Amino acid sequence: MEDIRKEYLPVKENTSGTTHLRIAIYYDLGGYDFCSYTQKPRGYYLAVTPVHREKRNGCTMESFAAFSGYKSIIKAVARKSRKAEAEALGAAETIKTSLINAVLNENHLALA
Repeated sequence: MEDIRKEYLPVKENTSGTTHLRIAIYYDLGGYDFCSYTQKPRGYYLAVTPVHREKRNGCTMESFAAFSGYKSIIKAVARKSRKAEAEALGAAETIKTSLINAVLNENHLALA
């Protein structure tokens, strides 16, 4: 997995310790998924995950709980290309808001 674009949105103080939402667009080679026992398509994905970010001794530490966010395929492709990446980045904007809202609602969070 290779992140193409990543951004962080701060959330309001809460009891779960979550400080940000990580929004990542990445390319995945696909293949057999050992967690769900299904074939995962090759392509570009958008993932929204609640994370705890903290700076310690000049380093930024990031932690998250397993299975705590959502991901969605943006564009299925046969191979990686600049054209497909550009199309995926444009298409990501249309579904980004719905994934962010789903994570916020499920985890009882609000954007700062």
